[in-house]
Amino acid sequence: MNKREKILSDGRIQTSFLAKPEKKALLWIAPRLPKWVSPDMLTLFGLFGMAWVGMSYYLSKYHWIFLVLASIGHIMNWFGDSLDGTLARVRDRQRPKYGYYFDHMMDAFGISFMIFGLAYSGLVHQPYVWVTLTLFFIAHINTYLMTNTIQIFKISHFRISTTEARVIAIIFNTVLIFVKRINLFGLRGLLCDFLFIIVSLFLFVATLRSMIKNLIKLDKEERALWDKKDTPNKSDK
Repeated sequence: MNKREKILSDGRIQTSFLAKPEKKALLWIAPRLPKWVSPDMLTLFGLFGMAWVGMSYYLSKYHWIFLVLASIGHIMNWFGDSLDGTLARVRDRQRPKYGYYFDHMMDAFGISFMIFGLAYSGLVHQPYVWVTLTLFFIAHINTYLMTNTIQIFKISHFRISTTEARVIAIIFNTVLIFVKRINLFGLRGLLCDFLFIIVSLFLFVATLRSMIKNLIKLDKEERALWDKKDTPNKSDK
């Protein structure tokens, strides 16, 4: 396995709150899955879960039960999206470059399904949705650039990863069954509007912080190469 493959398979930086119990759960589940279940099947199941989530959010304007179904979709997505890589590692059938490419393309489609479902659900005003979607993809681009430039594959920020995000979404789905509008500091609006503002701020701050740290690191490393070039080689004397 070359250096890049090592990064994609084992070089993840995962420091989220639920990382340890989640890892134990995944390592318990993976060996017990039927042999006919493949990592690709799990990835596609995770995508199906996100499509389910998006459709459920869209239909939630007709009945609150679809918010419950959206939460089930988040669990389906967690099962497929979290287990695919674990299953490949447990069975020693890793394809680091293929898995990295396939998994992240499915994630991009999946988040789009969910966001579009929310945009037309009536639960949130659309401008907040499009800002959040834009910032999400900017954050993803930053992750890909980190992987390719400084060989760091970071999948959590401020101890929050996609697993914690799913838990928060399920909690909010439950709250939305009973409360859709709130009054916050004298501002009355849709609960999801405030949620999307918070998510957008989180994505912006996390991405900006990561970008600044990465640029400082890269600048320092590459300026050091100038010094090496400027230093006379002893053999040249």
